[in-house]
Amino acid sequence: MKTKTFAIPSACALALILGASCAPIQPTAVVTSGGGPGIAEAQAVPYNGPKARIAVSKFVDKSAKGYQDIGEGMTDMLTTALFNTNRFIVLERGELGEVLREQDLAASGRVKGGTEAPTGEIEGAELLVVGAITEFEPKAGGVGGGLLTGVFGAGVGVSMAHIAIDIRIIDAKTSRILSAQSVEGRAQDIGGLAGFAVGGPLAVGFGGFAKTPMEKAIRLCLQTAVNYIAQQTPAQYYHY
Repeated sequence: MKTKTFAIPSACALALILGASCAPIQPTAVVTSGGGPGIAEAQAVPYNGPKARIAVSKFVDKSAKGYQDIGEGMTDMLTTALFNTNRFIVLERGELGEVLREQDLAASGRVKGGTEAPTGEIEGAELLVVGAITEFEPKAGGVGGGLLTGVFGAGVGVSMAHIAIDIRIIDAKTSRILSAQSVEGRAQDIGGLAGFAVGGPLAVGFGGFAKTPMEKAIRLCLQTAVNYIAQQTPAQYYHY
């Protein structure tokens, strides 16, 4: 009696059968309007020069998807990312109320002398960053399916994610908009083959998208936005 041998297709072969590309998939993030130096140029040399004084005012979710707290999450992640560039003196605004309460406690006389937080020392920002999440599509597209081969069953799918944000850099003294751009991030995955982005934990509101194409899209979009802010901040603001 002859024994039949069945070959198990690789994930790439399955993807090709389903009409998906087997080529390595690279997530992308782009500034969709305007110009300026490239990202590689901004990252090429470690920065140890003067810094600009900046604060991230707020991010508003205008994507109409109803995902809770993603605007606040983008504010937090952008604030941290700007700090990590070493190009900015980043001022806290989201938790400023806590700072004021600590100073009020000190002024009440209930704090040990010499350890109290003095008033009148909060620093002002010269630049404000405000933004909006205009598109947020964890499942922007994709294909999925299964294939029965001999006695073996196998499935493979392609998933895609997309995020777009609008950001504005504002002069806090004059309220003039110094620059305004849209930034998009896209990422996709074939059957889990593309790997996931690495970095710090996702902020509140984004936790449900950890280790998914959406996480990659968020991080790429964020990094592109940070590089854009560093590139487009006028030189005269770098004086601290």
